[in-house]
Amino acid sequence: MVNRRQFLASGIAVSALPVVAGVAPARVTAATLPEFGSTPLYKVIYDQRFPASVAYGRDAERRGFAVHAIQGDITAVWYHDLYPRWKKRPVAIAGLTAQGPLFCLERLSWDFGMRVTLREDRPGDLISWMIAPRGRGVFV
Repeated sequence: MVNRRQFLASGIAVSALPVVAGVAPARVTAATLPEFGSTPLYKVIYDQRFPASVAYGRDAERRGFAVHAIQGDITAVWYHDLYPRWKKRPVAIAGLTAQGPLFCLERLSWDFGMRVTLREDRPGDLISWMIAPRGRGVFV
């Protein structure tokens, strides 16, 4: 079982991913650090079409997070992973993708009582985001 300290460490690591990947502002403030409460980060999603997103995914994997690569289409990760998981229990996900995949995941997450809790526009039409159960984190 993961404890609160591990959850907070996960949050700090995920918030640092865009900086390490070179797509975040040089200054990270407390407002950019997600707070998971009692919800662990289940998966990091990145888009193989964008070098910055690939770097983000690789860094997440090096840090021990489960990652899933997409190429603009979230269908496979939705049907084979997130939908069955969220039916059992909503879990937080994060990623660096274009607007389209985020829009679809955000809309699908509503049916499970989840919402976007962190969203930051990045260079190259990318968005760094997190989706978590309602009541967790700082909502945007």
